[in-house]
Amino acid sequence: MSIRGAVTELNKEIERLTKMRDALLEGSAETIPVRAATTARSATPKKSAPAKKRTMSPALRKRLSEAAKARWAAKKKSSAAK
Repeated sequence: MSIRGAVTELNKEIERLTKMRDALLEGSAETIPVRAATTARSATPKKSAPAKKRTMSPALRKRLSEAAKARWAAKKKSSAAK
Protein backbone atom coordinates (compact mmCIF):
# COMPACT_ATOMS: atom_id res chain seq x y z
CA MET A 1 0.00 0.00 0.00
CA SER A 2 1.32 3.40 -0.88
CA ILE A 3 1.71 6.21 1.61
CA ARG A 4 -1.09 8.10 -0.07
CA GLY A 5 -3.43 5.10 0.26
CA ALA A 6 -2.49 4.64 3.90
CA VAL A 7 -3.19 8.30 4.63
CA THR A 8 -6.57 8.02 2.90
CA GLU A 9 -7.48 4.98 5.01
CA LEU A 10 -6.39 6.77 8.18
CA ASN A 11 -8.49 9.81 7.30
CA LYS A 12 -11.54 7.58 6.76
CA GLU A 13 -10.98 5.89 10.10
CA ILE A 14 -10.53 9.24 11.86
CA GLU A 15 -13.77 10.50 10.34
CA ARG A 16 -15.62 7.34 11.42
CA LEU A 17 -14.28 7.58 14.97
CA THR A 18 -15.09 11.28 15.18
CA LYS A 19 -18.69 10.57 14.17
CA MET A 20 -18.92 7.84 16.81
CA ARG A 21 -17.51 10.16 19.48
CA ASP A 22 -19.92 12.94 18.56
CA ALA A 23 -22.86 10.54 18.61
CA LEU A 24 -21.88 9.23 22.04
CA LEU A 25 -21.48 12.73 23.42
CA GLU A 26 -24.93 13.66 22.14
CA GLY A 27 -26.38 10.47 23.62
CA SER A 28 -27.81 9.43 20.28
CA ALA A 29 -27.12 5.80 19.37
CA GLU A 30 -28.92 6.15 16.04
CA THR A 31 -26.01 7.86 14.30
CA ILE A 32 -23.43 5.24 15.35
CA PRO A 33 -22.56 3.00 12.41
CA VAL A 34 -23.72 -0.61 12.82
CA ARG A 35 -20.20 -2.03 12.46
CA ALA A 36 -18.87 0.22 15.18
CA ALA A 37 -21.78 -0.50 17.52
CA THR A 38 -21.27 -4.26 17.34
CA THR A 39 -17.53 -3.87 17.76
CA ALA A 40 -17.97 -1.77 20.89
CA ARG A 41 -20.25 -4.36 22.51
CA SER A 42 -17.95 -7.29 21.80
CA ALA A 43 -14.87 -5.68 23.32
CA THR A 44 -13.84 -7.21 26.63
CA PRO A 45 -13.20 -4.82 29.50
CA LYS A 46 -9.70 -4.61 30.84
CA LYS A 47 -9.22 -6.21 34.21
CA SER A 48 -7.53 -4.06 36.80
CA ALA A 49 -4.88 -5.38 39.11
CA PRO A 50 -6.23 -6.66 42.42
CA ALA A 51 -5.99 -4.27 45.33
CA LYS A 52 -2.94 -4.63 47.49
CA LYS A 53 -3.73 -6.74 50.55
CA ARG A 54 -3.55 -4.88 53.84
CA THR A 55 -2.17 -6.54 56.92
CA MET A 56 -2.50 -5.63 60.57
CA SER A 57 0.48 -5.42 62.82
CA PRO A 58 0.54 -7.85 65.76
CA ALA A 59 0.20 -4.91 68.17
CA LEU A 60 -2.95 -3.65 66.45
CA ARG A 61 -4.38 -7.17 66.34
CA LYS A 62 -3.80 -7.49 70.11
CA ARG A 63 -5.45 -4.11 70.84
CA LEU A 64 -8.50 -5.06 68.79
CA SER A 65 -8.73 -8.41 70.53
CA GLU A 66 -8.57 -6.81 73.96
CA ALA A 67 -11.20 -4.23 73.00
CA ALA A 68 -13.54 -6.95 71.74
CA LYS A 69 -13.05 -8.99 74.92
CA ALA A 70 -13.83 -5.88 76.99
CA ARG A 71 -17.06 -5.30 75.03
CA TRP A 72 -18.10 -8.93 75.44
CA ALA A 73 -17.36 -8.80 79.19
CA ALA A 74 -19.39 -5.60 79.58
CA LYS A 75 -22.31 -7.08 77.65
CA LYS A 76 -22.16 -10.29 79.68
CA LYS A 77 -22.04 -8.30 82.92
CA SER A 78 -25.01 -6.12 81.93
CA SER A 79 -27.12 -9.10 80.85
CA ALA A 80 -26.31 -10.98 84.08
CA ALA A 81 -27.44 -7.99 86.17
CA LYS A 82 -30.94 -8.01 84.62
